[in-house]
This record gives sequence, C-alpha cells and structure tokens, in this order.
Amino acid sequence: MKNYFPPGTAARVKYSYPKARHAPLRCVHTKSRQRVAEFWIPTVNVHKHEEAPDATQLLIRAGYLRQAYAGIFQMLPLGLRVQEKLERLIDKHMRSVKASKVSLSSLSSKALWQKSGRWKPGAEFFAFTDRKDSEWLLTPTHEEEITTLVAGLVQTRQQLPIRLYQISRKYRDEKRPRGGLLRGREFLMKDLYTFDATPTEAHATYDDIRAAYRNFLDELTVPYTEARAVSGDMGGNLSHEYHFPNAAGEDIVITCTDCTYARNEEFSQQPTCSPELIKDTPPALKAAKTQPLLQEDYVSLDGRNLIRATGPQRTTTSSTTGMDHDQSLNSYAIKAALTGIVEIDSGLENPYVLFEKNLSSSSSEEAASKPSIYYLLDSRVEPESIHDLIASDMDRFGGEAVDFYLVNAQHGTTQGINLLKHQTGDPCPECGRGTLQLNKAIEVGHTFHLGTRYSSKLGLTSRLDNAQDPVPVEMGCHGIGVSRLIAAVASCLSDESGLNWPRVIAPFEAVIIVQKSQEARVQAAEQIYDELATPSPDPEATAVDVLLDDRQEQGLGWKLKDADAIGYPVIIVVGKAFEKGRVEVQCRRLKVKQDVDLSGVARFVRDLLKRL
Repeated sequence: MKNYFPPGTAARVKYSYPKARHAPLRCVHTKSRQRVAEFWIPTVNVHKHEEAPDATQLLIRAGYLRQAYAGIFQMLPLGLRVQEKLERLIDKHMRSVKASKVSLSSLSSKALWQKSGRWKPGAEFFAFTDRKDSEWLLTPTHEEEITTLVAGLVQTRQQLPIRLYQISRKYRDEKRPRGGLLRGREFLMKDLYTFDATPTEAHATYDDIRAAYRNFLDELTVPYTEARAVSGDMGGNLSHEYHFPNAAGEDIVITCTDCTYARNEEFSQQPTCSPELIKDTPPALKAAKTQPLLQEDYVSLDGRNLIRATGPQRTTTSSTTGMDHDQSLNSYAIKAALTGIVEIDSGLENPYVLFEKNLSSSSSEEAASKPSIYYLLDSRVEPESIHDLIASDMDRFGGEAVDFYLVNAQHGTTQGINLLKHQTGDPCPECGRGTLQLNKAIEVGHTFHLGTRYSSKLGLTSRLDNAQDPVPVEMGCHGIGVSRLIAAVASCLSDESGLNWPRVIAPFEAVIIVQKSQEARVQAAEQIYDELATPSPDPEATAVDVLLDDRQEQGLGWKLKDADAIGYPVIIVVGKAFEKGRVEVQCRRLKVKQDVDLSGVARFVRDLLKRL
C-alpha cells in the first residue's frame, strides 16, 4: 500500500510491495528527493563578499528575501522555509502553556484605540479612511481587538484563564526604517494574550510564559539575556525583554558578572520625587559651592516647561580599553525621576532656546497655564552648587511669569537619585560584589504584565466568587518578533563565509553536493540522501531534512561557496575522497571537516545534528 506524506517535509513517500511469504520490501520514491535544481534560489555572485555585510544583506545575498520598498521585504522560498520552521517551533512552545491559536484582522478601528487611550496624533500608525469616511488603522499590535473580542464572551471567573495567541503581520509607519528586518514597516510577530481572574493568578501565568520563552530560546541555541525592561506605551509595571547580545542591536543591556542582575538601559527605578517651589533663592543656596558638574536641559512635551538636570562630573577608567572617559547623564533615569511631575521630550536640540521661544510666542490661552523650570539634582550634587544657575534663570525669567522648582528625593525615602549612565566596570547595585557589563543587543521578545490597563477601559470583567460586582480581568501580553528573529539569528551566527543556521530553523538540515557528470558519485550521493531522509526503526535515527545539489552547470567549488553562503548546518561533499570510499562532511559551527566512510555517513551526520 502507499503512505503519503506532505510534500517538502523530511518524510518521504514510501511504497511497500508484498512478496509472497516474505517481509515487505521498503524503498524510497526517488522522485520525492529534494533537489536544488527544483527549488528556486536566485543566483548570486558567491565569490563577491561585501565589507562587513549586515544580516539583511547576507539574507539577500544568499537568496532568502528581497527588499520591495523601504522597510518592506518579500520572502523567497528559502526565507519562507526558515519562517515556517520558526512558526512551528513557536506553536510547540505555545501548546506547552495551553495557548490556543487565533487569527485576528489586520484592520482596527481608530475609535477603539481612542477608547483605550493609545491613539496619538502623529504616532507611527498607518491610518486611513474608507469610502464611508470611517477611520481605520493597520494594527501594530492587537491588545484593543483581543480585549473587545474576549469581553463579549467572558462573564465569570469559571471561564478563566484564557490564553490566546496568533502569528500575524503587523504594521508600523517608521519614519526612518533601518536595520532591514530588524526594524521594518511590515513585520511578522507572535503575540500571546493571557486573561486571569486575580493578580495572583496573572503573575503565575506571567512566570509560566517567561519559562516557555526561555525554553523556546534554548532550542535556538543562540546566547540570550532576559532583562527587566520598561513597559512604555503597552502599560503595566512589570515586563521583561529577551535579547541576543550583538553589535547590530539598538538596545544596551546591563548585566552583572557575579549575579543575575540584568536590565535594559532604559529600565531605571527611581525613588518618588517631589518638587519644592522656590519663591526666592533659599538661604541654603546663598553660598555658591564649587563642584564639577554635568548639566543637560530638556523641555516638556508641550514645550512649556524647562527641565535642568544636574549630576556630578566623574571620570572612570574602562576595564577593557584602560582609557579614561567621562560619564554622562542618563535620559531614561531623568524621565523616571520626573514620573508624575512632568513628561519630557528627550529628542530635541537646543531645548533651552525652544523654551525661551515658546515663552515669547505664547497665546493668551497658553498663558493661563504657568510655565515652570524644574531643577533635577542627582543626590550627590549639593543644591548650593547650582546657586548661580538658579539666580541667572530668576534674573532672566523672574517675576510672576515662571515658577521655579527644586526636585529631589529627600522626602520619605533614603534612596537618592542617580542620574548618571552606568558604565562597564561600575559596581553592581544589586549584589555589590560583581561589576557591570554593558553590551549592545537585539531585542527578540518581550513579556508584559498589563494588569487591568485595557480590560478596565474596554469592559472586560468577570464576577469573582461571592462577589456582587464584576471586576476587570487581569491581562498579560507577550510578543516574539518572528521576522526580526530571522535577522537576529542570522546576525549572531554568521561568519566570514556566510550564514550559519541552528538545526531547528535551518531551511534544510544538510546538503549533499555532487557533480552530475560523475555517475557513480551521483548514485552514492542519492544513497546517502535516502539513508538520511528515511527514518529507521532506531528511534534516534530520525529523518533528516536533506537537500541534493547535483546541478550540472556549476562546479564543485562554486557549490561549496553557495552552500556556505546559504548556511546549511551540515555539508556533505561527494568529491575526490569518493575514490577511497569516503565523503567529506563539514560543519562550520562545530568546526568539523572530516572524511567519513560511506557506510557511516548517515550516523555521523545525525550525531553532528544532535549537537546543533
């Protein structure tokens, strides 16, 4: 009888022909062999190597994708195989936390985002109107839609918990798309949404998802860091990011050499601060004190408030280069210290000039709200040290036109404000034993505990046991950048020869290279293919997703460079060693290049793949 398997999988169609009074004869259908000649890979110049190409350039050069527009890419067959294997791996780990897969629309109502409070004019949304003048946007994420969906279906705690995820396209109108797949305008993302009845249950779910993320990343065999992070526009006060340390990254991750301390540079816990109104230069500030200082200015989002941040000037010596360098102020720490007081815009040049200009051009309506100047001091800075600064501002903007505030953390807390950026070699603030290491990294995943940020606004409630009134459902959202992961893995594992995929998401686990003009070698290559592609009764001898490169038009050397550029985990070369009954097996990641007897090739390759 015939056993059919889906085309393109590692399993092969097998035919069993019964023979009288004998065991059935098993053979592999030769037409099911996967060949490079039958698989479209755009031809590239494999001899040309650009100067330090980035991951997206490597993927383009190797025939995985092409760029259509700025920040928008088309996946080609090789890239799609990597993407589909990555999706299947994600599915596996989502099943481990009992999550069900859904598919939500890429369109969302602008009114829904206004209701949640996340719609911001000028934000990075692709927004449009239809022929009825209804306002829509292409979704960058789906918190609003999933909350509304579940709100119509859940009323009691007995219907919880719920865990729903999807892998879908998202859209973000990036002003300056950069980094190829690492920051595109259209991207593929896995987003998981969790719904629990109580905060305790929600935190237990959060820990389950974090464990699943670690298990998922362990299978990719790429070193990663799990770091505390800011929640940003997503909401909530608990989140973790998952990073691949890599020079191509846009984030700075801070870790300790002696403990588990790990933070995104953006994550800055500061004590609660309070502003004190300065009516006149207080007596404590009368005597100016000399102290080397760092000083930076910021303005509020509306341009009506000036923030003058001041920290101690410190020179540190790098433990890696041995060179002295000055520390600088940390804009993230400044933002955190001003939480609840004023929200700053840290991306402007000449904020002092902008503040002064806004004062002179204020409308009568704006004049009703009094502008202010806030002096934010690092706890190591004595207030007397900025006496001259305050006095100068009072002379320039004094009278009743502007309020002046001194911001510090000396009320109700013993922890001071640290406004300086961390540097490699600084002592760890958590354990005190180790030193800090700062590394660039690529963010590939993020977990958020949202609390009731969305459920309270969008009517998602449940009635707890013996409770009269329903309460908002506790939520979490957890993302993995699928297309970003492809570029991140490519960036982390590539070398001077090309890409170098981990086994679990490689487009093919192994490739067999042979010259088609050598008939005996082709037969040997096909025999090796069949042994690898066909699982044996031994449970360890699983089928290998293998590809046969027997193209006639290219030579052996060209095919080897092509295989290196594409990044197959294992390369099997049926070449000169065949005359001695051997073939060459290569694995760049394990630094293996060895001649192996024909009879032992399949076992040797499987043993290599187990280590990848």
